[in-house]
Order: sequence, then C-alpha cells, then structure tokens
Amino acid sequence: MSGQEGEFPPSSESQPLLSAASPLPPPPPPEIQKTPTELRREQALQDFKRRLVDHREWDAKLKDLRMGIRELEKTFDKTEDDMKALQSVGQIVGEVLKQLDEEKFIVKASSGPRYVVGCRNKVNKAKLKQGARVGMTTPLKY
Repeated sequence: MSGQEGEFPPSSESQPLLSAASPLPPPPPPEIQKTPTELRREQALQDFKRRLVDHREWDAKLKDLRMGIRELEKTFDKTEDDMKALQSVGQIVGEVLKQLDEEKFIVKASSGPRYVVGCRNKVNKAKLKQGARVGMTTPLKY
C-alpha cells in the first residue's frame, strides 16, 4: 500500500504530537524582559477589560433608569386618566388659590372662572394648599 496517493511512508521519527506523558513546555523565566510591543499589548488588554466592566456597569444603570422612567410614565398616565374620568362625570378640575376659612376655598377652574367651594369632611385639608389640583361638584359662583 505504500506508494499510493494520500499515504505517508513510515518514518522512524514519527511521534505523537501530544501525549499524556509529554509535559507542556515550561513558562518563560521571569528575568526575560518583555518587548515594548508586548507591554503595550498587555496595557491595551487591561484597559479594554476595565472599560468593558465600566460599560457593563453603565449599561445596568441605564437599564434601571429606563425601568424607573417606565414606572413614572405609568403613574403619570394613570393620574391623567383619573383626571379625565373626573371631568367626564361632570366634575370640574380646578386649582386651589386660597383658603378662606376652615371649610371654604377659592378655586380656579380649568375652564376659567373662579369659585368659592366647600370641602367634604373626608378630604384631608392639610393637602389643600395653594396650587393643589382638585375636583369640584356643584360649585357656587364667586
């Protein structure tokens, strides 16, 4: 079978490339100086690894911020829907301008006019400060 194409003649020098008995070559001794190219390469690799870690950290922070924005947008949309629901039931949305006494407030309606209105007992009056948005029913013209 020797002499056929694709076969190699047996040689006395043939050895397996790797065997379990052959150890790996020893690492180079530490006293060998590295070339400037090798030093720049190692520095570039370290810089790349550091920047990759930084990038992953910033990417995680950005993802958290985007999730926070989504939650805030959901809260905003719900508030806007609640305000629209108040308006659709016949209530007027207004802004507190001034507290007259314990139960009377001057409120400027979103449609324009100002009203003197009373406050229900269930409403926390501490929250009714100037600029607070409120829903009104059966207002008294001022």
